[in-house]
Amino acid sequence: MSIRIPASFCWPPPGLVCTDDAMRPAHGLDPETLTVYENSVLGFLYGSLPKPPVSAAATLSCAAAEEGEGVDRISGLPDEILRQVLVRLPAKDGARTAVLSTRWRGLWRSAPLVLVDTHFLPRGGAEGRPPRPGALLRAVRRAVSAALRAHPGPFPFVSLSCDFMGPVDADRAVLARWFQLLATKGVEELALINRPSPYADLRLPSAVFSCAALRRLYLGAWRFVDTATLPRGASFPSLQELVLGAVALEDHDLDFVLAVSPVLETLAFVGTVRKLCARLASHSLRCVQFCLCYVEEVSVVDTPCLERLLIWRCPSKRFGMKVKIGQAPRLSMLGYLEPGVHVLEIGNTVIKPGTKPTTKTTVPSVQMLALHLCFRVCDEVKMLPSFLKCFPNVETLCV
Repeated sequence: MSIRIPASFCWPPPGLVCTDDAMRPAHGLDPETLTVYENSVLGFLYGSLPKPPVSAAATLSCAAAEEGEGVDRISGLPDEILRQVLVRLPAKDGARTAVLSTRWRGLWRSAPLVLVDTHFLPRGGAEGRPPRPGALLRAVRRAVSAALRAHPGPFPFVSLSCDFMGPVDADRAVLARWFQLLATKGVEELALINRPSPYADLRLPSAVFSCAALRRLYLGAWRFVDTATLPRGASFPSLQELVLGAVALEDHDLDFVLAVSPVLETLAFVGTVRKLCARLASHSLRCVQFCLCYVEEVSVVDTPCLERLLIWRCPSKRFGMKVKIGQAPRLSMLGYLEPGVHVLEIGNTVIKPGTKPTTKTTVPSVQMLALHLCFRVCDEVKMLPSFLKCFPNVETLCV
């Protein structure tokens, strides 16, 4: 019996009509060709993307113009106010304002640009003959490249989530050029999701570390930068939030990112391409999340500011997982631990049935604890009391 994939887990989202065969749900593939796990990962990843500060569906009222007897009062506003209007328009609509009058010419280029590639997709029914497969995606890619070249920046928000790129020279060149332009034009929030088949083998260019102004970064379906080849001084000096979805990276790549991100507060993994041993050592991290990931070990080594650690629906029963808690004096929320499945280690002590609580085997800062267990499994029930004793100050318990 097949399991029906919820529409919300597919791409494009409900309501967005795409005539291109390559833009069909589930990353260009028939949903039946992907596993439930793959569709779930992609669904959660797209669902977690930050919403752009502009809307392509907004409407304008002409009532004010009618009352003003055709007088153009908007063009009489100061340049700074007009720029604020342009910032709130999709990129293609902002560019079109240049044809309104000489008053507007040049304002688009001097206003910060919000660039969202889905705004270049047609909405509603298609008129005439539909484009050939791939034509729509090529048009969107050309539009993105043109906007990046034409606008001097800055780019406070960029979301590129409907492109297909593979490990070929042409796609590598396009991607490298995009990152070079984004780095020089001060991108602050960037979502870059690739959608081939369904996980890419295309490596991110090292130029991503040149984006010094980045505060939020969402990456999906890529091979991570080979950090071993990066020049000395490569860093994310302003990065506060990092979300990695179906990104292939090595353990040492994660170590590198944490070491060169001095203000990183939020780190989230949504799905993994290979097993991950996550070693958390950061003086700025406050929240870490693993969702639908193949994680072999989560080791909280030295995280003086960490407040929340969430491990959700990671397939640990099949692969096993160790959760090690070292230095985390502010950890107040922890879940979902699986007694009898997860190996819990506090300090240098592995928690076993009958382990007596001591100052070295407890985490007194935890106030909210979430557990996932099956009461019909004897091993899980036996471990439950020992797990609970490790967190003596819990006020909220979720089972």
